[in-house]
Amino acid sequence: MMEEVFTRERMITYFWLIFAPPFGLYRVLRRNSEFRRSEKWVWTMIVGITLITLVKLIIAG
Repeated sequence: MMEEVFTRERMITYFWLIFAPPFGLYRVLRRNSEFRRSEKWVWTMIVGITLITLVKLIIAG
């Protein structure tokens, strides 16, 4: 049986990952999330790198 990738819950989480990364990451990492462990690692790295880059841009100008 194939798992549906684009469920309503995931689409909402993707929206939050783009427009509010910390809250989106919370939705990915919470206990009852439907994301697999590997997906959680990938999204954590993407959000972390994005936030670090944003901070560096703000500091460096």
